[in-house]
Order: sequence, then structure tokens, then C-alpha cells
Amino acid sequence: MRTALTLLLATGLAGCSSFHLIPDTRIPITNTFQPTADAIVAGLVLGAAAYYIVDPLAPNWELRTERLDTSRVAIRLRKKRFSTGGDGEAQALFRRHAAEIAERNGAGGFEILSYSESIDSETTVARRLAEGVVRLLPPA
Repeated sequence: MRTALTLLLATGLAGCSSFHLIPDTRIPITNTFQPTADAIVAGLVLGAAAYYIVDPLAPNWELRTERLDTSRVAIRLRKKRFSTGGDGEAQALFRRHAAEIAERNGAGGFEILSYSESIDSETTVARRLAEGVVRLLPPA
């Protein structure tokens, strides 16, 4: 957030002065391709913004759990808005997380009581949702 604010402030200050922050020169990459310095900077800024929005290293799914009672747990998955895959992995991730919860609580396993997938389109970019309830089985 601080970086974005600093960048916004620097951009605003650069627009208010007659001092050229980026020189008005061409960069000779090849004999036929010589983009201007400001075009290169604009490409780098757009690329950095796209990387920040997509964030390919972040997990595709946000996971939340809620203990309903001593034996039932609600699991909610929410996919990030911009992703590079992972559309079909909701149920596998749900089951894997349910197994982790059962193991962590010393249960003998789990039973899926309900599971559903949907699409949330509250903004212009839709996102996938998955939610369900599991019952933790007593230890064997």
C-alpha cells in the first residue's frame, strides 16, 4: 500500500513540473526497433500493475472454516478474481482441508453433509465459491 501511494504521489508531482523525469530519447534495441524511453517505462509500469493484480504466486483459493458444534465444521472457499488456473480444484481442496481438520482434531475421518459450488458476480469480475459442512467421525 505504501508503494502504491508513493508511486501515485511521484506520478502527480511529475505531472506538475516542467522537469522531464523520463528523457525524450529513443532506445536502440535493434536497427528497426527503437522505442522511446517513455514507451518502455509505460510498458514496465503496466506490466508491474498487471503482475500486482494477477499475483501469480498467491494461492488461488481463500479458505475459511467455522466450527458449528463439537462434530460439525463449515468450510468456505473463495477463488481470487484474477487467476491463472485452478477452476476445477475446489472439491479436491475442500476434501483435503476436511481431512486436515479431522486429523488435527483426532477424528476417525469425516463425512460430507453438504457441498455446493456457485459463482459470485457482485462486481464486474465474477469469482467461484464453494462451501460445505463436514461431520467429524469419532476415532476408530
